[in-house]
Amino acid sequence: MSSKLSMSIKQWLTLLAICMAGGVIFKLAYLRDVFYVPMGEAFNANHTELGLMMTAFAVTQFIAYLPGGWLVDFIPVKKLVPASLISTGLLGFWLATYPSFKIVLVIQACFGITITLLFWEAMIKGVRMLGTPNQQGRLFGLLEGGRGLFSTIVSFAALFVFERFGEGRLGLRATMIFYSITLVVLGIVTYFLIEENESEGHLDAKGALKGLLEVAKLPKVWLAGAIVFFGYSFYNGLGYLTPYLTDIYGISVSLGATLSIVRTYLIAFIAAPIGGMIADKMGSRINYLKYALLTGAALTMVYFFIPENSGIAIPVAIMLILAVVIMTIRGTYYSTGDEIGVPMVLAGATAGIMSIVGNTPDLFVFALYGNMVDKYPGIEGYNKIFAIMIGFALAGVICAILLARIVKKEKQNK
Repeated sequence: MSSKLSMSIKQWLTLLAICMAGGVIFKLAYLRDVFYVPMGEAFNANHTELGLMMTAFAVTQFIAYLPGGWLVDFIPVKKLVPASLISTGLLGFWLATYPSFKIVLVIQACFGITITLLFWEAMIKGVRMLGTPNQQGRLFGLLEGGRGLFSTIVSFAALFVFERFGEGRLGLRATMIFYSITLVVLGIVTYFLIEENESEGHLDAKGALKGLLEVAKLPKVWLAGAIVFFGYSFYNGLGYLTPYLTDIYGISVSLGATLSIVRTYLIAFIAAPIGGMIADKMGSRINYLKYALLTGAALTMVYFFIPENSGIAIPVAIMLILAVVIMTIRGTYYSTGDEIGVPMVLAGATAGIMSIVGNTPDLFVFALYGNMVDKYPGIEGYNKIFAIMIGFALAGVICAILLARIVKKEKQNK
């Protein structure tokens, strides 16, 4: 079967709409990834409290993953995506009023519902429906790359707004309002761009629930989710390279934010599609993930040997190379659904199981990494983060090896 992408204009528009939505919808919930220091100052929050904000988001995310997978197996992607964008934008306006810390936690928890229940599995299933099993790496790479492109455009626009309004409390408020307006407008636009797929509408709510229970009995689906778990945990360590460069090497907040945008979004636009293409050429997304995780662990280990007085060139260079590897991992770890042999009609259920396992780190990893910085000042705290990242990457390698063996054995038994 050919891995060459051949899609209609409507299918490309659907992919475009999903990429735009996926590139923007997380901006408010993950505001601290780019504006870490300003957000701490504006909300008067320390490292641990910033971590708790993400934990509040993660709790409702965790609850919403399974029902989200069930929901998208009987409600079209065309309806779910716009609803999620508009509701997330409305919450952003509330966050921009700088409410109390308790209310911020409530808003973050609501983000978990609007982004996960309504959007996350809809995004995954929407992309999977667009191609054949041999094209999944490339499609999901394009998804991650497209998300990176739109994230970069919107992030630089937001950074311009932030700087225009003074880089302080007012600047951050203007940024949140900018993101909120963008989400609402995009919600309206995506409704007209996304096309319903012929594979949708074959299950009612009861049938979708039955399918979810059947998928939940498959160990290979949980193991595929474990790869996402460790890959995602590894990826989240990247967010602490911005305060690492600020605290240890003294770079400015604006330069740190710029590097963060380049690392997190622009590199994704370039690296993720290339990673997906390589994975498809290899014939196995699972094997590709094994080698990519191993490479990422080796690159992270380099940070232990960089002297504090070496200047910023070496740590920044390693960060960018590491980001390339990690973004190819992000671009492929949800593309294994076809490779493990789960039917398209249950793609939402598969995405739900993989997501609930894969995104469980949101419940603890931000607080874990943040606590390392708070508890161990200076380079010691960041070295502990690097050690944890390496552990996550190597655990992902082990899961990829095990899953590849299961898939190979199933093919031999057919």
